[in-house]
Amino acid sequence: MRKLFSIIFAVVFVVAGVFVIVMGVNRLNSKKDYDASTTGVIVGIEREWSGTDEDGFDQYDYTVYVNYEVDGQKYENVKYPSYDSSMQKGDEVEVLYQSSDPTNIAEGNLTGNATIMIVIGAVCTLAGVAAVVKAIIRP
Repeated sequence: MRKLFSIIFAVVFVVAGVFVIVMGVNRLNSKKDYDASTTGVIVGIEREWSGTDEDGFDQYDYTVYVNYEVDGQKYENVKYPSYDSSMQKGDEVEVLYQSSDPTNIAEGNLTGNATIMIVIGAVCTLAGVAAVVKAIIRP
């Protein structure tokens, strides 16, 4: 029974790792949809209470708004797709956008985040495969 539990746990780890790799690859592929970039300025950060965690600590969702300009056209209070705790009103951020629709934006660090996801997924997958092999060959 213990061996079966070990195998099931390891397989779940492999599946989770593969899922994270696929998400990272999809994120990396989405970068090609954004064919231009500009610098935006954070003009607002909204914080909304979303509940409490199991330890009783308050949890919040953050929405970031940026202003930027493309070919002389100003775009104001556009929702930025990510939040980092170091962000502050007035900070500059890289804004990736589609030249056909400059209101369709992405965060500037798509490649870095996607790479991190792929690496984490690969580590989880390899650890899961090693655990499956170990559980199978263990007497």
